Amino acid sequence: MTNNHLFKLHKNFVGDMTDELTFGYTMRHGGQSAYPENSFNMALYIGDDSKNVHAHQEQLAGEINFPVSSWVLPIQKHGGNIEEVTSADSGTNIKTLGSSLYDVDGLYTYERGVLLTMNYADCIPVYVYSVTDTFTGLAHAGWRGTSESITKKLIDCYKGSKEDLRVIIGVGINKSFYEVDDRVIDALKPLPDSSYEQTKTGWQLDLKEVNKHQALSAGIYEKHISVTGLGTESDEFFSFRMEQGQTGRALAFIGRRNND
Repeated sequence: MTNNHLFKLHKNFVGDMTDELTFGYTMRHGGQSAYPENSFNMALYIGDDSKNVHAHQEQLAGEINFPVSSWVLPIQKHGGNIEEVTSADSGTNIKTLGSSLYDVDGLYTYERGVLLTMNYADCIPVYVYSVTDTFTGLAHAGWRGTSESITKKLIDCYKGSKEDLRVIIGVGINKSFYEVDDRVIDALKPLPDSSYEQTKTGWQLDLKEVNKHQALSAGIYEKHISVTGLGTESDEFFSFRMEQGQTGRALAFIGRRNND
């Protein structure tokens, strides 16, 4: 099921908010980074001045009403490792990068007041949340993480009924702009036929479709899976592939505010 209306355009992010749950994906323009010029870079590890990133963090925090001190960020390595986090992890890798949550590409929590965050520039953010309890999860699904079934692994971390979960497959590079070689296709097999198509020089791969298939195989009803058509090939977002690595990084995030 494709529901682009779930992702509403805001000043600096694409996402949705309720009184409790918020999720989204930051956009490219309107920032103070020079990487590229006037961009809203959200990553500390690409050579940008940390002051720029911190300013963007505070700006976004104000827009989504979720203080930076409550954010959690892993050190991503394009793998399939997932960790549960709590309020005790708040602030991890936000102002400075450390050694905590190293080699982690999936996070989940059962606590309110914790914002799960990760950096992206083509890979697929997968948001998972329960409609009956406080479970929220976020995965960074590049082709390597996808080959390790990171979306299915994240869903399988949930202790309740899969009927209560909702999955949103967010902004990432779309199939027409994502060509890969045999090595990638072989690593991901078996694949749904609709997710890849041969070209003269390789294969066009639909990572969104592959991760949707993982959600289905994990027991999520199709009606409970939403896939955005928005792609990082658009000038509104950062794209490592389209810009040959010379670009910033977005921040995907999901969390539930405290009730007080």
